[in-house]
Amino acid sequence: MLSMDDIKYIKRLHGCEGASIREIMRRTGYHYETVKKYLNMEDFNEPLHPPREVPSLLDPLKPIIDSWLEEDLAAPRKQRHTAKRVYKRLLQEYPEKLAVKQRTVQYYVSQKKKELFKTQNKAYLPLTHIPGEAQVDFGHFSYKNDNGEMVGALKLTMSFPYSNHAYCQIFGGENQECLLQGMKNIFEHLGKVPSRMVFDNLSAAVAHMGAGHDRIMSEGFKRFMLHYGIEVFFCNGAAGWEKGNVETKVGYERRNMFVPVPTILNFKIFNEKLWTYCENDAIRPHYAKGTSIDVLFKEDLAAMKVLNKTPFDVYSFESRIADKYAKISFDSNLYSSSPRYAKEAVYVKATSDKVIILNMEYAMVAEHARLYGKGRESLIWLPYIDLLAKRPTALKYSAFYEGLPDNWQKYLNSQDYEGKKKGLAALYFMLQKHDMRKASDVLSFALSNGVQDADSILAGYRTLTSEAQQLQPMQLQNVAARMPTFPTSNEKYDEFFRKEDQS
Repeated sequence: MLSMDDIKYIKRLHGCEGASIREIMRRTGYHYETVKKYLNMEDFNEPLHPPREVPSLLDPLKPIIDSWLEEDLAAPRKQRHTAKRVYKRLLQEYPEKLAVKQRTVQYYVSQKKKELFKTQNKAYLPLTHIPGEAQVDFGHFSYKNDNGEMVGALKLTMSFPYSNHAYCQIFGGENQECLLQGMKNIFEHLGKVPSRMVFDNLSAAVAHMGAGHDRIMSEGFKRFMLHYGIEVFFCNGAAGWEKGNVETKVGYERRNMFVPVPTILNFKIFNEKLWTYCENDAIRPHYAKGTSIDVLFKEDLAAMKVLNKTPFDVYSFESRIADKYAKISFDSNLYSSSPRYAKEAVYVKATSDKVIILNMEYAMVAEHARLYGKGRESLIWLPYIDLLAKRPTALKYSAFYEGLPDNWQKYLNSQDYEGKKKGLAALYFMLQKHDMRKASDVLSFALSNGVQDADSILAGYRTLTSEAQQLQPMQLQNVAARMPTFPTSNEKYDEFFRKEDQS
């Protein structure tokens, strides 16, 4: 597959300059089928394939070649290394390490030069706002969680300067997953995609600054933009006014949508409510044009592209080594995996709201809600309890034991081998549907009723979590109904039985 930059160049020649396939073939040197393939390609999701490491005999010499080519950045253009010159130098200076032919060296130098010396088409930032153009930026806001605590979060705003309409979505952070997921949410809500978008130097989009203030976009961001066919523009340094519309909207939304400070229990549910708020807010006159914002926005929509039929799967993918407790560090926070992966390599697939740990065959090991902030920890107890239930003697010496609630520590410490085994099995059963807080409440309930065997604890668990229908009390009359009296006589029973005997 061609690089994202090469594919983008092919699509730009065809879409922006109107070049035919033959003209593109002439300018790029690619075959007819290659050009046609990428012009027709719409799905730029990157499929996950188990990685195959293919070591090269050139690997020991690659750092040396890299250093030569990097030094060339400061050299005159006509005095830079050619692939042939690199090969000759290696032959002269490192004959004992050179174990490949010239062709292998030429290929590597070619790839490295594309990385170091690649040029980007210069484009001037359009300051006249046309229909279908969007601007994007993050803004901070605060909310109250379920405990009433004040928490900070991020709001992604996408504004449309032509109509002055805007949409926003909230997230826990400002990373690439949040940026792309927020844009994807808005695209899918509209069923349309802006033809071009303006960004500041967001770290979620820009990997680093290149020569001459060029932005080197991150691979995931490039792939996303190519997938949806969006032309990207970046503001010049210290020129935030070039995306002044979205910056104004960030503040406007914060003052109007987040005052008073809202209580937010679920980001996804709150994001759904934001669609209605944003669309109701557009039912007002434009500040300069006099026409209603929602009417002008119809012109924005008409100028946008139809949404790609294939959704883009937003995630990052990295490898990690679990520590001796089978925990991995990701984005300054800790996540548990499973005891069997202690000190083993695992993969981390992260979305805006989840962190999924996979083994080397891509089978899921654990799924966590993504943590934001630093120094936090997410622990899924089940894999640890399942192991300890089979080896309860190791319980007290495990890090898992120290993380248990106090009442469970005391309870398990008081049990013999079989009691520990059954108690852990009961805990494992409860945690499949409820959290550790509920398991702690269940144990306290059982102990307060004078029972501590595992079966009684589970009986208490079913009592506290049962959804059985509660019967309403019966309404009784104040006066009981009168019933007829029936006189009885033992003599009559005796007479009856004597007659039966005689017959």
